[in-house]
Amino acid sequence: MRKGKKIGNNNCSVLFVTLTLPICLSLPKMRFVFFALILIFTHNQASAQVGFGPEVGAGMSSMHFAPPLGFTSASVATMASGKISGLVDLPLNKHLYFQAGLSISSKGAVRAFSYYTNDSFNESVNQTLHIYYADLPVNLLFKSGHQGRGRFIGGLGVTPSYIIGGKNKLHDNFDSSGMRSITDDNLNIIRGQTIKGFDIGLNLSAGYELSTGLFFRAYYTIGISDIGPGTEVDKNRMWGISAGYLFGKGRNVNKEADDLIDKTVN
Repeated sequence: MRKGKKIGNNNCSVLFVTLTLPICLSLPKMRFVFFALILIFTHNQASAQVGFGPEVGAGMSSMHFAPPLGFTSASVATMASGKISGLVDLPLNKHLYFQAGLSISSKGAVRAFSYYTNDSFNESVNQTLHIYYADLPVNLLFKSGHQGRGRFIGGLGVTPSYIIGGKNKLHDNFDSSGMRSITDDNLNIIRGQTIKGFDIGLNLSAGYELSTGLFFRAYYTIGISDIGPGTEVDKNRMWGISAGYLFGKGRNVNKEADDLIDKTVN
């Protein structure tokens, strides 16, 4: 009688847990994400050929922005953004993959907002926000073709994020009853004051994975939560192109995860 012995790869799951545990447990709003990922990994890792590896992306970021109550004019300009990630890639079947990771990303925007009542009562503000986030992207991917061959990839998912630092550069020109005040500041980002600390975005991506495990893709993340303080409205936007490599995806050419079974007769 044949007995199937499934070959697992636990190292990448252990690495992912080790990297994400300190961050998730220290951020109350992100703990649920961590425990959900653990349930998925423990359910699937015994029977799947798991891939893991780095990803680096570069692009632009901006914001959907509405200034605080009282300001009547606003504009937003883009700024350079990027991310460095560690990924785990887990097949659910021959074409659907669960992909999660830990990223450090740079987002932000250049904003100008003002009001003008008359020559004696007006204000204009120029603000540059550089925000650094710890991200936990979670995506469901479709991959065409077979593992070990070149194939197109596309997916969607969510990214919970938490601010870990940043800078708030301000130039404020205020005129009240002929008394003009000009302020220039370069302040640290303060969670809950400059901007809310927790964010969540919707991910869209599409690209190509080579037979070696090297992949390239375009990505777009749109914020779905308002992170602005008070009456201000802020929603992140981030897009770009990334490159990465998945260890464990370039070997076993022309084989699927279902084929990685030792069928030796005992």
